[in-house]
Amino acid sequence: MANETLIKGAGFASGGSQTGGFVNLQSAYVQGMNVPMSEIGRKALQEAAYKRKQDEVELKNYVNKLEDVEIGKVEDSMRPEVTQFLVDNKNNYAEAARLAADLDADDPAYMEAVSEMNRINSAFKSLSKNLDLFKEKRTQFYDDVRNNSISKGSNLDALNSLFKNSDYAVEIDEYGNLSVENDGEYVPMTDFEEDTEYNYFLTDAEDFNKLMKLTETATSGAVKIQGGLEQNYRYQLNGLFNTMGREDLMSMMYDTVISNTPLKDREDFDQGLFDIEREGELREWLSNTYMDSLKTVAASAAKQKEIRNRPKESIAQRNARKASEAAMKRYREITSSPVAGASVQGRGGKSIVFIGDPPMAQAVRNGSLDPTVVIYGDADAQDWLTK
Repeated sequence: MANETLIKGAGFASGGSQTGGFVNLQSAYVQGMNVPMSEIGRKALQEAAYKRKQDEVELKNYVNKLEDVEIGKVEDSMRPEVTQFLVDNKNNYAEAARLAADLDADDPAYMEAVSEMNRINSAFKSLSKNLDLFKEKRTQFYDDVRNNSISKGSNLDALNSLFKNSDYAVEIDEYGNLSVENDGEYVPMTDFEEDTEYNYFLTDAEDFNKLMKLTETATSGAVKIQGGLEQNYRYQLNGLFNTMGREDLMSMMYDTVISNTPLKDREDFDQGLFDIEREGELREWLSNTYMDSLKTVAASAAKQKEIRNRPKESIAQRNARKASEAAMKRYREITSSPVAGASVQGRGGKSIVFIGDPPMAQAVRNGSLDPTVVIYGDADAQDWLTK
C-alpha cells in the first residue's frame, strides 16, 4: 500500500541540502560561476537531471512496495504503540530507500539498505498478521464460551483475564512480533499456537459420544459383559483411548459430559497419572474404568430384563398374595403388643390365636389348637398362615 508520508520522501532525491537529499554538484558549480554554459556543461546538467529523475522514480517504486497496517482494525488501547512503531519504521524505510536509490547495485551499502527495507516490510506484514490473529483468537474465544465448548481442563482464569478485557499494553519487536500484557507478563502470539495455557482446547464431544453409544449398546443388550463380549468391548475402548491426543485425554478427565463428577476427582484416581511420563498408564486406567462402568450398566439392564420377563401372576395368585401380606401385617401388629384372645386368620382354615399370660401365639386349625405346630417367629407364622 502506498504511504503518503513516504511518497513525499521521494522529494529527497531532488531537494538538496534543504531536505537532506542529494546535492547536484554540477548545477551548484554552474550557478556559482554565473557564466554561460558550454555544450559539455549543458549536457552534463541534462544527464544529472535525468539521473535525478531516475532516482526519484526508483524511490517512489520502493515506497509503493511498503506494506502498511490498517489502524482501524487495531484495539484502541494498542494504537499508541502500533502507531509509534509504524512512524519510526516508515521513517527508517524512507531513509534506506533514499540511499538505495542513489547507490550502485554492487555497492555493499546498497545491499545493506535493501536488507533494511526488506526487514521493515516483513515486520509490517508480521505485525498485521499478529493483530489479525489476536482479533481472531479473541472472537473465537467468545464464540466458544457462548457455546460452552471449552474444556474444563483449560486455564479459564488466564483466558478470561486476557480476552475479557479492553485495556491492552503491548510490545512490538523489530520484526513485528506482537506480545500482549496479561497479569504482569507479556504473552507472545506464538503462545496461541504452542502448548501453553493460552492455546486452550475444547471438550472432546466426539469421543464422549462414542462412549455414550457403547453405553447405550450395553444397556440395550441387557446381558452381562463377560467372555468374548467383554473382549469385544475392551478392544473398542483400548482403540478409543490409545488413539487420543493429550488434550482429548485431559477432556476425558476434566469434563462432566457423562457423569456429574469429573474422573480426576474420583477417590480411586492417582493424580500422578497426569504426568506425561505415565500417559500410557492413564490410557489404561481410563479403559478399565469405562469397562467397569459398561459392566455395571449391562448387569443392571439384565436384571431389569429378567424382572420384566417373569410370568405374570393370575388374579387368584394376586389375591392370595395380598391376603398373605395382610395376614402377616396383622400378625406383626399383634406381636408388637400382644393381647390374650387376639387372632390372625390365614388360609385353609388355619389361624393363629394368642393365649396365656403373657399371650403366646398358638396354631389353630379349623377352630382347634394344633399341638404339632409351634410358632417361634415371623417365618413360622408366615408358613402356617400362607401355605
